[in-house]
Amino acid sequence: MIILQKRLQATLGYFMRLFLPSDGAVVARRALLALAGAMLAVAMPLLLGGCQKSYSQLRPGVSQFVPADQGLQSRDLVDMTNRMAADMLQCQAIAQNPNKVIVVMGSVTNTTSQPWQNDAIYVARIRALLNQYAQDRMAFVESRQTTLQLQQKQLGGGNGGFGQSSRAGVPQQGLMIPQYVLKGHFYDLPNTATTYHLCTFQLVDLRTGEIVWEGHYEVRTLNF
Repeated sequence: MIILQKRLQATLGYFMRLFLPSDGAVVARRALLALAGAMLAVAMPLLLGGCQKSYSQLRPGVSQFVPADQGLQSRDLVDMTNRMAADMLQCQAIAQNPNKVIVVMGSVTNTTSQPWQNDAIYVARIRALLNQYAQDRMAFVESRQTTLQLQQKQLGGGNGGFGQSSRAGVPQQGLMIPQYVLKGHFYDLPNTATTYHLCTFQLVDLRTGEIVWEGHYEVRTLNF
């Protein structure tokens, strides 16, 4: 806005030099300067107002599609993870299990034409949903390696920092052992005008390797 104001002032000065000779019409020059200042005072708030964006423009809803964006968008993420979390709870390994199922998060294998995407956000939202609404049926734990690293970093010392009388945590042998791993695999099929996306998620029994649940989400997006 400061740059725009300076440009307006420079333009007005140019026209005053063009139409008013430097050796005469002093009164007219002053009147034109006053008029120019008044016009600038009126125009600047309008210009400033035109540059300001509303909250909805600065923070579009996660369910709103943005035409300029390509590939999977936040709406796809929300729809996909809502559907996967609800569907997973219906599988026999969870729905018919009298005990709480212990799950560790796996990774998402991305074999799409956009391997730079942060696909971990998908399983992260599924975990957040299930942790929020299904704590009576599922428990999520960190991997053993991550847990031991955190213990060593935060508690220090030998034996992970746990003594028999320590109230800081539980011994290493008390760690919850995961029964299942939740992981995903993303594929796509690019074409000239569109790209087909297939996103699959699996709940795998760590003892047998059996895929006890699998869900998929598919969508086709426009290429720009």
